[in-house]
Amino acid sequence: MTFDHRDAGTTNAAWLASERWSKARPLDLDGVDLLVVVAAHPDDETLGAGGLMATAHAAGLPVVVIVATAGERSHPESKTVTPERLSAVRRGEVVAAIDVLAPGTAVHLLGLPDGELRQNIDSLTRAIGAVIADHAGALVASPWRGDGHPDHTAVGDAAAAAVEAAAARHAEYPIWGWHWQRPESPEWPWERVRTAPLGVEARAAKAAALELHRSQTEPLSAEPGDEAIVSSSFAAHFGRDFETFFVTDETAAELSGESLEQGYFDTFYEGRTDPWGFETRWYEERKRALTLAALPRRRFGSALEIGCSIGVLTAELADRVDDVLATDIAQAPLDSARRRLAGRSEVRFERRALPQEWPDGSFDLIVVSEVGYYLAPDSLDDLVSRAVASLNDGGIVVACHWRHPVSDYPMRGDDVHEAFRRSAGLERIGGYDDDDFLLEVFGQPGAVSVAAAEGLV
Repeated sequence: MTFDHRDAGTTNAAWLASERWSKARPLDLDGVDLLVVVAAHPDDETLGAGGLMATAHAAGLPVVVIVATAGERSHPESKTVTPERLSAVRRGEVVAAIDVLAPGTAVHLLGLPDGELRQNIDSLTRAIGAVIADHAGALVASPWRGDGHPDHTAVGDAAAAAVEAAAARHAEYPIWGWHWQRPESPEWPWERVRTAPLGVEARAAKAAALELHRSQTEPLSAEPGDEAIVSSSFAAHFGRDFETFFVTDETAAELSGESLEQGYFDTFYEGRTDPWGFETRWYEERKRALTLAALPRRRFGSALEIGCSIGVLTAELADRVDDVLATDIAQAPLDSARRRLAGRSEVRFERRALPQEWPDGSFDLIVVSEVGYYLAPDSLDDLVSRAVASLNDGGIVVACHWRHPVSDYPMRGDDVHEAFRRSAGLERIGGYDDDDFLLEVFGQPGAVSVAAAEGLV
């Protein structure tokens, strides 16, 4: 994910208008004996969890803040302020801001390189672990791993690892996600949302603390490259009377080890005709085009599409396959897909929970697109085995998956593809990858390239 902070972004009003807030549960602080707020850069702690810090401090709960970098690269095009100078300024700002939010709080300034936290994740994990080692009741608040900023993802990963080792609790706060995401996006984990209400004093403390981050809220100068990073419209997301966190509670922990069930998808599709944007997003249109272009043959006799959703890819597969069996676990998208392909006798739709309800028959092509990460590892291995066993001679498996972390999903896209690569019955014969998705084509052992099949080599 790439974004530009100078873009308009999603407004605070658009977020607050979502009906999903009515189902959000409060952040549970029962049993918490230490609040640890981890920030990738100075001001993350104030924007994402400043109100929680102030509330915790007022209630007598100990607070510790860990700031991974000095944020020296916030203005890479500045001609007036060096990274060294900006580092010193931002260190002073964050210490002053935290003193407003929670006076006397211990602040750990790690001084890791801005923009290089992935390369330093072990050091960061150890630093977090050292703080919470003796606190099983610690709550660690870190940037959301799906926030779209590489440093935020790295800090979230480090916090998750440290929390798991210490058997503590983890809450993730979005920052840039408010800017580039939208409330109707399927990647926004509403099921994990917890809200922390802020009283008048906590909101006032947060507002005062944010004003102290002047290097981010005001231009460094009138020169190009010195523009404010936190605009007034962006700051509005953080002026609410509550803060938002994504948590892994007991129910979520169960999901991390189990496949997502039918009820999850029934709820997800409720009142939504195209929640993934299959019909409107260039990202989806481009991905379908790449998927179809990667098929090693012009036509196939039979195909199984697992997780067909509303049938957009199904329609394009049907142009190249004589007989398509398209399945989905949820009824609503299947009904939509049937309407889309009404009259196409070469396509059959069936409601099935795969792999356990695997269909009879064999196939020349099996498409596993954006569904593998819904399965627990054991179920995914079962799906791979069943797919291999269901291939006709010369059969092909196509796998395509989103690579960014989604907190609801038991697996990540890259892990899904690793399961296919491990199979002795499959051999990778092609693919495409970028930062956002991974597309791979697998044939049976000994499969040849398209050029070889056509006698060109």
